[in-house]
Amino acid sequence: MRRLGWVVVIALAVVALLFAADSVLRSYAERRMEAEIAKALPADVSVPGLTVDVRGFSFLAQYLTGTFTRVDVDAPAIDTARGALSASLTAADVRIDPSFAKPPVLGTVHGTLHVSESSVNSLVALPDPSASIRLSEKTVTYMATTQVLGLPISYSAGVRPVADGKVVRLYPQAVNVTSGPVHFDVKSLLGGVFDGKPIDVCIAPYIPAGLTVGDITVEKSRAAIGFQASGFSLAESTFTTHAACPAS
Repeated sequence: MRRLGWVVVIALAVVALLFAADSVLRSYAERRMEAEIAKALPADVSVPGLTVDVRGFSFLAQYLTGTFTRVDVDAPAIDTARGALSASLTAADVRIDPSFAKPPVLGTVHGTLHVSESSVNSLVALPDPSASIRLSEKTVTYMATTQVLGLPISYSAGVRPVADGKVVRLYPQAVNVTSGPVHFDVKSLLGGVFDGKPIDVCIAPYIPAGLTVGDITVEKSRAAIGFQASGFSLAESTFTTHAACPAS
C-alpha cells in the first residue's frame, strides 16, 4: 500500500508539473502573438489593451503540432490618426512557427468591428463631401446638402446598410428635406438619391486586403460590422496592403 501511495503522489506531481508547464508556455505564446500583432500594425495605429487567448487543452500538444485549434483576440481600443474603434475576433486552425520567427497564419477568422457614430464620420470618406452619417436604433440616416436651381437643399435619407465585400451599400428608404423649398416634390428634387440606386461607401482603404465585411448591426450612436477572412497572416505586409475601391 505504501508503494501504491508513492506511485499516486508521483503521478499527481507529474500531472501538476504538466499543467504548470502548459500554463507557462500558453502565456508565453499569447504574449508573443500580442507582440506580433502590435508590431505588424501601421505606425499610426496602436492597440492598447490588446489580449490574445489560446484556447483548448493541451496547449503543449497543440504547440508541438504547430496548430492552435482556437485563438480569441480582443482589441478594446484601436487608435488611428482618423478615429478610434474596437474589435474582437475568433480564429480557428492557427498555424504557428514554434520559434515565432515567422508570423502566425489564421486559418479562418470571424470577428466584429465596433465603431461609434463620430468614428464612422471621421474614418470613412463619403461620396458627398457635405454628407454625414447618423446612427440610431436599427436606423442609419444619411444627411447631406445639394443644389437645386441654385438653391441649397439640405436633406436626410433613412438608409438600409448592406455589406458587399469591400463596399457598404446604403439603400435609401425615405427622404426628407430638412431645409430649403420643402413644398417641392422630394423625389423630383432628389431624384439622383431616390432612383433606387444605393449610395456606395467603399471601406477597402481602411481594412486589410484579406478581410471582407459581413452583417451590420446598428444601435444608438454606434454600429457593429462583422468581418471574415481565411489564410490571414499576421505579417506587417497584411496590415499595410489594401484592396482598391470598385470603379464608379
